[in-house]
Amino acid sequence: MIKKKFLKKLLIFILIILYSITLYSQNKSLDELLNLNIEELMNLEVVSATKTVQRIYDVPATVRVITSRQIADRGYITLDEALSDLPGFQFRNILGFNSYVFQRGVPSQNNLILVLVEGIQINELNSGGFYGGAQYNLSNVERIEVVYGPASALYGSNAISCIINIITKDPEDNKGLNVSALCGTFNTLNTDLSYGYYNEKSDFGFLFSGMFKQSEKADLSGEEGDNNWTENMENFEDDLSFDVKITYKNFTSGIIFQDKQASRTTNYRTINSLYLDKNTIWHIRFINGYLKHVYDKNEQWSLSSQLYYRNATVMDNTIGKIDTVQVGYFRPNYLMGFESTLDYSPLQNLNLVCGVVIEQEHLSKKFSYSYSDSPEQTPDAPSEPEMESNELQSIYLQAQYSFIKSLQLTTGVRFDNSSIYDQVLTPRVGMVYNRKHLTAKLLYMEAFRAPKPWDFNWGDGNPELEPERMNSLEAVLTYDFIENLRIEASIYRNNIYDILEKDINMNMWVNLGELETKGFELVLNYYSPKFIPYFNYTYNESQYDTGNKVPEIAKHSFNIGTQYSFTDKFKINVNGNYLGSRKNPHIIPVTGNDIVNPAFILNSVLTCSSFHNLNIQLIIKNILDTEYYHTSNRSNPDYLVSRYRQSQRTIMLKIGYRI
Repeated sequence: MIKKKFLKKLLIFILIILYSITLYSQNKSLDELLNLNIEELMNLEVVSATKTVQRIYDVPATVRVITSRQIADRGYITLDEALSDLPGFQFRNILGFNSYVFQRGVPSQNNLILVLVEGIQINELNSGGFYGGAQYNLSNVERIEVVYGPASALYGSNAISCIINIITKDPEDNKGLNVSALCGTFNTLNTDLSYGYYNEKSDFGFLFSGMFKQSEKADLSGEEGDNNWTENMENFEDDLSFDVKITYKNFTSGIIFQDKQASRTTNYRTINSLYLDKNTIWHIRFINGYLKHVYDKNEQWSLSSQLYYRNATVMDNTIGKIDTVQVGYFRPNYLMGFESTLDYSPLQNLNLVCGVVIEQEHLSKKFSYSYSDSPEQTPDAPSEPEMESNELQSIYLQAQYSFIKSLQLTTGVRFDNSSIYDQVLTPRVGMVYNRKHLTAKLLYMEAFRAPKPWDFNWGDGNPELEPERMNSLEAVLTYDFIENLRIEASIYRNNIYDILEKDINMNMWVNLGELETKGFELVLNYYSPKFIPYFNYTYNESQYDTGNKVPEIAKHSFNIGTQYSFTDKFKINVNGNYLGSRKNPHIIPVTGNDIVNPAFILNSVLTCSSFHNLNIQLIIKNILDTEYYHTSNRSNPDYLVSRYRQSQRTIMLKIGYRI
């Protein structure tokens, strides 16, 4: 439980912020308020919720946006860090080859959330899960749109908890050369470069952005890591990525390349086991290529089409584990797809969005393996695994009708026909009411996650798996109390059926039981030229149909922070994340119980900018050097990792220059 003293200090801090907001707003003239560009900050347009551009007020979904300004000012290095300041997100970060994101009380292997870059999925093809970590080039991100709740009515499989759409920068708004370099504790290095060109006369432009990162993340050796690993453990992550975007009139083409190499040490306990904690490497590469065209010369309708290629391959130099020998892994996967979307307004108060998706994918049934003769010897590259080809044809239709100016009804449905999971029909319906300072939304949505080759073939295999399904009911209320203060409250209830779970005893994945989550989110945002505070709180309760509470999920969490600009060149950002106590899936030997204690983590960024085009940042993560942990779902007693110590205080210096 949180100590009463801490709760008292927190309450005082919140009251001071709210009191400051009131005083500050009363002293501002109308002219000064207009200079804040409130339309840009509080009426953002988003595309991910309906596959057409709409005000965030009007979309039939809860959407939260992380802007490029916030990414820079708050010193986000990884996608996980950016998401951690939003309500509803919790994590199982193993500080290794992957980290796992839980949204609105549903733990998973990252296969209940769709991550897109430029609207194209970047989830791993064989398993359907996405990779968390530092391989995302955040310096080239214009904004991140997070659409809460089920979205299969537009996006199909795996869009259960939410979708995360990473939208990159355009050449037109990012001309010139930008370079930056970062160094910090735990051998953290990061360098990125971008160059943009745009010719207004010919309407031609291109933007190249590249990034390299490396880090050892934290000290997890010996006692620091609960004695899961030796004093000589090796833990690293090296990330290389680049993005190329070319625009010419109504055409856009691009390549998104991500290469992630990380130690797999934290996947296994090495002390009192056969496993070694040096020389493993998990090497996965993502390549997305796309060509898009938009026809928008007719006032009533527009047509956008895209051809895309996706590749998500666990490379053949991967060393997944080392015990008495080294074990090599290889898993290639690729996909070709086409999508076309028609946005049509036959009447002034009626809008239709319909689209078709055709995909052909070639996936590995399983990993292929190779083995060395000793733990010191590197194995040969594994051979090509057995592959399977799958086809998908989908069609979706969405209608938005305004009965009166302030009331809008949205209905939608998607039909998927797959050679893997047969046919699935997914509906949605939403009501949005807008009146002056008030917005109210009532939403019903469904979603599904289809089994992938990883699920069908793991262990002894189970060809009888069915898709797991989710339905969700949510009510949202947003009110602008004063010119610059927005308060938003959401209440939701989600039910997941036929849950896909790994059964260790049966040595296969199975459909098992139901899960219900109920929750409440409160968000406060305030905007001014100098002072930008925020606060959000999440209550979440998750339980199975047996009555057992879902492990790894905290009931209470909140995020709080503020940014203050001393001058237009000098500002400070301070933010804190609180995560309540969570039930670990197993007993933690060090503590003798199954509870992971609550923690409050404080971070800060000091920025000095616009000095001869030079930008300098001092970034400090976990200022108080708080000792805190994430849960562990490892279940095999031979290599069970009890819980995951998170990073100690991390200090980084970043210098950027713009030409």
